Amino acid sequence: MVDLGIPLWQLQVATSIGLIGVWIGWRGGMSKMVGFYDLPTATRLLLYGFFVGAVYQAAASSLVLDPLWTNLGFPLLELLLLSLTLSLLTMFLLTREGVRQLNGQPTAGWTFGLGLGSMLVVLLIYRLISTTYTGVGFIVTGFGISTLVFGIILAALVPWSMAIIGSWQGWNALEGRRFKPAFKAMLLHSMLLTTIAFGLTWFPALLILPAVIIWGQNTADRIWLPSGLSPRMKQEWTRLQRTGISTGVRSVGVEEEAE
Repeated sequence: MVDLGIPLWQLQVATSIGLIGVWIGWRGGMSKMVGFYDLPTATRLLLYGFFVGAVYQAAASSLVLDPLWTNLGFPLLELLLLSLTLSLLTMFLLTREGVRQLNGQPTAGWTFGLGLGSMLVVLLIYRLISTTYTGVGFIVTGFGISTLVFGIILAALVPWSMAIIGSWQGWNALEGRRFKPAFKAMLLHSMLLTTIAFGLTWFPALLILPAVIIWGQNTADRIWLPSGLSPRMKQEWTRLQRTGISTGVRSVGVEEEAE
């Protein structure tokens, strides 16, 4: 039997908190696009995000987070290579034909980022609960109210931040820019992961994330997320935003979208 270091039910709680981040980020970014995004593609990319995020969290833990937390040095090369791999994989998934058909790159990038971030949050909460070595210097350790509250804060910040990066990459993919944005996304992921690593030991480091989220959300609402709409649907979306009327989930074919 594999020793998890914590009871299974505590790991399940950590996973549940991580998934709360999907709900928070979806409500924050996709709620205004109800009726205008390709739901099947967005859902599929969310599932891809869960899978890739599980691999990413394991690699981030061993290559970047553990060396930082144990003062073994700053693994700059590993950090950049891991972030570059993630950003290139993101760009690859967002430029597949199934995503491109309905210009769904920005919204698919948003949901892919939510999946990535939620899995990273699960790892972070797990490490907070299971860590008993005081030399790491986490703000909170063990299973308790303070850890759960801190975990919810991470769930609100991390997936949302990664969704913004994913949507920005999707917007660039829609505009025909691929490799240069991928390298810029590498830097963004590197800075985000470093901020999170220090934020678990020094909470003020995390305070930069709300400001980034506010800026990114505003830009996504105005530019990135609506960029995949046809002129006709963009006019309808603008009209509905003014009136505040909600619509059903968009499910149209390529021929209808081209009208």
